[in-house]
Amino acid sequence: MDKPDLSDYEKLRAEQHEELCRATASICFLDSGFCRLRACRRRRVCSGPMLPSMHQNWKVRAQQEIGLSGKACADLPHCIANREPQHYELFRQTMQKLQQLAIDEPNLDVLRACIFVAARRRAKKHLLTSRPLHPTSTSEQGVEP
Repeated sequence: MDKPDLSDYEKLRAEQHEELCRATASICFLDSGFCRLRACRRRRVCSGPMLPSMHQNWKVRAQQEIGLSGKACADLPHCIANREPQHYELFRQTMQKLQQLAIDEPNLDVLRACIFVAARRRAKKHLLTSRPLHPTSTSEQGVEP
């Protein structure tokens, strides 16, 4: 008799894990240029592939010991999956803070909030606003209409 690939609980857990990981990667690494994927940088939100990571071995083992497959939390975003332990530690600490935020604010969709913040960052970055060395309007250039 074949076992199903993932139980309903594990599917839900995998979706929650992916959402939390993508939100964390969006907050931690996109502004610093850490993520090398063009699509993520362009969208300002983590959207790259989720890859299996050695950093998650302890979580996989913990799930396997309680009778689950361990596949629900085995993957991490591309930008952090094979990085050094110190980068993963920063990622893990931020992920714990986001988890606590999700518990404290149950109606908050963490990934949507990160997308909204990223959209606002992008809009502010690309607005035609004045910079001291490059004024954009004639009144800022000292020319009166």
